[in-house]
Amino acid sequence: MSKENYTITADVTLMNKDLVVIITGGDVPHLGGIVSYDHKSRMSEKIYFDSHDGRKHKDIFLAERFAERIQDRLPGNLCVTAGVHIDGITQAQIEASFPMTVELAQQVLDWTLEFENEFDEPQYPTHLKNFKFK
Repeated sequence: MSKENYTITADVTLMNKDLVVIITGGDVPHLGGIVSYDHKSRMSEKIYFDSHDGRKHKDIFLAERFAERIQDRLPGNLCVTAGVHIDGITQAQIEASFPMTVELAQQVLDWTLEFENEFDEPQYPTHLKNFKFK
């Protein structure tokens, strides 16, 4: 997805019902923040990584926006990382990042839902309740 002279991409891995998304772009892709969503508990957690001068990376806002857009419609858990850095970023480039992220989220959701009839349900043995690991 490209606007305002830069590109944001989403690399996506679907692991049965669970989804891992890596959002990167700009001049220096990196790991700025992580948002995870537990489908069963409906709880989200965030990890903010330190940036320069003791500040936190602002990329977490992209990961949050992406996750919030799709998490309730996914069949499983979600982990979104984001790291987009543009040297000398402008206000217009910052503002463009949000609709780009929303559009990427919709594309990923649409793609994920194409597989909804192919998910496997794990089978758990009931006879291992007192199993001891050695």
